[in-house]
Amino acid sequence: MITTVLAAILLTGIPEAFNPVSGFADLDFYATPDGFSLLLVVGDDLAAAEETAMELLSALDSLPECAEVGLWVILPEAEGYAEVAGLCCSPGGYPVVVSLVGHCGFLELDREYIVSEVIDSWATWGDPGSRRTGICNFCRRCNT
Repeated sequence: MITTVLAAILLTGIPEAFNPVSGFADLDFYATPDGFSLLLVVGDDLAAAEETAMELLSALDSLPECAEVGLWVILPEAEGYAEVAGLCCSPGGYPVVVSLVGHCGFLELDREYIVSEVIDSWATWGDPGSRRTGICNFCRRCNT
């Protein structure tokens, strides 16, 4: 199934830096417990998704060189898309950008301020030197 999702990603114009997932099962399997990632939840507007992906890549240039950030993408055709998209509540609609802390922390970022949101998210949850604990108190996956 990953091959099908990967083929769909290549057709959308999403940069190859984004690893396709089919839902939380993939994220639980691939993301590391102490990692920091960004998930792009694609909607029907593929041009907007491609633009957002490029903005995310640009925003990563604002992080320290030592920052390790995983990049994931999920398309509407993915098996677990409904479960993931169901946690997104962005008033601007899709695409949605989510900060993943470990393999579970699920925090939606404001696309309008994506650079500052990525920087703040990294400083709060990703930077090993300042990482806060208690992500579960803020995560939308368990606290909807």
